[in-house]
Amino acid sequence: MSIIHKLIPTHWFRNQRIRYKIILIYFPLIFVPLFVLGFVSNQVYTNAIVKKTIKNVSDNSSLIITRITGMLTNVESCANMLTINLNKVIVEDPLSMSASETSLQMYTQITNQLSFALLVFPDVQSAAFIDTNNRIYGSNVLMERNRDWIPTSPMLKQIDTSSGNNIWFPMQRRDYLTQGSNETVMTLGKRIVNIYTGQKLGLLVLNIKESSLSAIYQKIGSIQDGSYFIVDDEGIVISSQHPADVLQEVAIPEMKRWITSSKHASEPTSFEYEKTLVVSSDVPSFGWKLISMAPLASLTADTRKITLLIVLLGIVCLFFALLGAGLLSQLIAKPIMGLTKYMKKVKEGSLDMEFQVNSEDEIGMLSSGFNAMIRRIQELLTNINWEQKKKREYELALIQAQIKPHFLYNTLDVIYTLSEMGRTRDVQRTTKALADFYRAALSKGRETITIEEEIRNVKDYLSIQRIRYSDVFTYEFEIHNDVLQGQIPKLTIQPLVENAIYHGLKTKGSLGLLKVTGEIVDAKIKIIVADDGVGMDADRLTAIVKKTETPQEAVGYGFKNVNDRIQLYYGDEYGLQITSELGQGTEVTLWLPFGCEEKE
Repeated sequence: MSIIHKLIPTHWFRNQRIRYKIILIYFPLIFVPLFVLGFVSNQVYTNAIVKKTIKNVSDNSSLIITRITGMLTNVESCANMLTINLNKVIVEDPLSMSASETSLQMYTQITNQLSFALLVFPDVQSAAFIDTNNRIYGSNVLMERNRDWIPTSPMLKQIDTSSGNNIWFPMQRRDYLTQGSNETVMTLGKRIVNIYTGQKLGLLVLNIKESSLSAIYQKIGSIQDGSYFIVDDEGIVISSQHPADVLQEVAIPEMKRWITSSKHASEPTSFEYEKTLVVSSDVPSFGWKLISMAPLASLTADTRKITLLIVLLGIVCLFFALLGAGLLSQLIAKPIMGLTKYMKKVKEGSLDMEFQVNSEDEIGMLSSGFNAMIRRIQELLTNINWEQKKKREYELALIQAQIKPHFLYNTLDVIYTLSEMGRTRDVQRTTKALADFYRAALSKGRETITIEEEIRNVKDYLSIQRIRYSDVFTYEFEIHNDVLQGQIPKLTIQPLVENAIYHGLKTKGSLGLLKVTGEIVDAKIKIIVADDGVGMDADRLTAIVKKTETPQEAVGYGFKNVNDRIQLYYGDEYGLQITSELGQGTEVTLWLPFGCEEKE
């Protein structure tokens, strides 16, 4: 350990990152043996890897080509079977095919034949039959979309001019006679004729998905970290394990030149490109090439000698690792244990102490971050206590400000006057409304109530005020049903209504309208209290919005009180917005969360 201290300055080494410390200690212990091992094994086994890989890939390629050829043969067999079956269906009922609209029976019979063929030949992904009137019968309703493209389709024109033989069309994407515009399919087309008279009955289209071909690679091919793909004679990828490469040119120019320049051969050919073994096998009848790519670095052969060397190397490295562990334990384990003890004390509730660190490595950074986190927790606890206290103060202030004694006195005077006038029914209504208003204001100690309860409370308040100021205003409510079950701090809308009456409508000089509306907008509850009263000028509106008014100014103070209370409950994205125009009226918009609880 003293030798290491002499070679590496202690102070400098202590301040390095842990990963640098490990590299400095273990680099000579690991790098030199692995370098020798890699060099020897590369020279000994390179030729064996290449030969064995070519043989394995060739065997797998033969199986893949056989399966692909069988799949395409099955598609052709499906077309031949459908030729016979469609003759039976159509020739037996020729009148329905000449009708202006295909009968449901004929449509069902033809689509049933298509579906049955897909069951017999599962390699066929979808099928469609186009009759002489350009009507489409699809194995899937998606095959029948974009009917207007059928008469001008070059593919169908080529099929129609054929003599009834099977015509293969290259891998492509199109917006008709497929189940989706993004689907890559290879299509077989066939002209269906009456087998007795030679008369044209229609055109048959069979699709086979590109993914059906690439699925064969997954089932048969087993190249570690390698891949398979098929290209045509122009170097275009028509099938690949990577969907993004389909219908694109081979990305590597050297490989494309090798693929397009190589002649058809009965045996697979290969070449090496950037430590990748590339093997090409011909797919007969279609002019395709099956390309197999295998990274040489990921292939393994006889590993007994390598395993023995690795075991011996591991034993040696383990011996030196024990020596290095003693040094690392002093530099890493000791401060970690100290930090662990400190964290246990924090877990028990002690937040008034800090862990002292003397280094700038990861342990030092972790300790500093943990100390900063503890300080932040203390600040958050203080802020939470302050917010809770302020929330309660705002609620008490709002309740005290809104349930004013003079409102009770004035209401009792109204009840007395109505009683003197013999208006017993109005006395009953006013007394009931006053009792309901104060019952809702108390709300059994609850801080929030439903909007339905709040609206009911506002209506009780307005029914009392309407008796007092029958010649001053009328009111309307338009609240959507889905708004009523939302939550709202109690006595939120009532102060806005009171401001509208006393500061907007009462001084208007003529009958005014107070309107309360509620709806859901962008997953938020939007409630508007609007009046057509005297309104206010721009300076007055700016003063209210910026909350520059004193508590003695009722409109601004009430607006600020309600807005701050909403934001304390639900966050700064909610609250009040006010617009007004002098002589036109005022509109206050209240935003609340929909389906959310109070902010913690």
